[in-house]
Amino acid sequence: MKTSNTTTAKPWMSELWTWADEYGISEKDLPRNEAHLLAITKLEICSDQITELPEGIGYLHNLTHLTLKCEALERLPESIGQLSQLERLTITSDEVKQLPESFARLISLSSLNIPTHLSNQLPTTLMDKCRNENETLHIERMAFTSLYSPLEKNYGLSFFGFVLISDDWNEKALIDLKFKAVLDFLLVLQTTEQTIDDFDVVDGVIICKPDEVQKIINMFETTFDYSVVSVDFRDVREAINFAKPAKFIQASALKVSESDKVFSQIIDQIPEDITINAIMFQAESNRQLTLDELRIASDTIDKMDIDDKYVFYNAEVVDKPEHCWMGMIYMIG
Repeated sequence: MKTSNTTTAKPWMSELWTWADEYGISEKDLPRNEAHLLAITKLEICSDQITELPEGIGYLHNLTHLTLKCEALERLPESIGQLSQLERLTITSDEVKQLPESFARLISLSSLNIPTHLSNQLPTTLMDKCRNENETLHIERMAFTSLYSPLEKNYGLSFFGFVLISDDWNEKALIDLKFKAVLDFLLVLQTTEQTIDDFDVVDGVIICKPDEVQKIINMFETTFDYSVVSVDFRDVREAINFAKPAKFIQASALKVSESDKVFSQIIDQIPEDITINAIMFQAESNRQLTLDELRIASDTIDKMDIDDKYVFYNAEVVDKPEHCWMGMIYMIG
């Protein structure tokens, strides 16, 4: 309900209140009193009907937290850039396709939870905050893994970045990629006989076949995704910071009951005269593997005398009839 001072309110306030009334936004969330409205620091709007926000949102200059749980939201107002005190912004809608130009003026942001495609559109001012060790901008929903090409004009943000050695990257280009994409890990996939020089910027090289690239990226996504599993990334960094190229191997069968044979085929591909420092192991099947089935793999890996913190397991159930696949990346000492 509007208070009596509504009739003398500024035009943007009247517009904001009319919009709030239309979508059932309570006075508790968006005060209908001028003084109280200007004083709010936190605003959460929840609606599955809202497609646009009024420009008046940008006049709430004291806002530090703005949460928009509006699945149908299609665009942000240009005035959002006026929220110079805004520290935390959450947008849940995937329907917002473009950030307004004024987004670059949100210099106080320290936390962003927006769709991945929007995090890859961040203006230079905010990207620089991600890259600068002396500043903090945490992005909740940036891509976890990405395969990059040297032909890309703008590199999207990612946690794990992958490049193909066949794309002829040089050290300068890789340094540029790691800086612009704010990568924590940069891995080269060696899919040909071509090798890479000793580039300090690279965290590791994985030898694989061209048709295995996506499998490897998926393994990192499902094994290390911090939104799903709890992993100490100091261990990850130590494990994949290997001096020699790692090797990807895989095997599959049409029946889950043959999982022991699939694992045997994996082990048979590992040379006997090497020392393994770390292992990533993943199993995919159309049902949960039993403890006995998983124990075959864990017992064998335990006998390899690898430090437990450098052994990473993951088992996925996939929607494929009669399917059993196992993959392994082993890092050579």
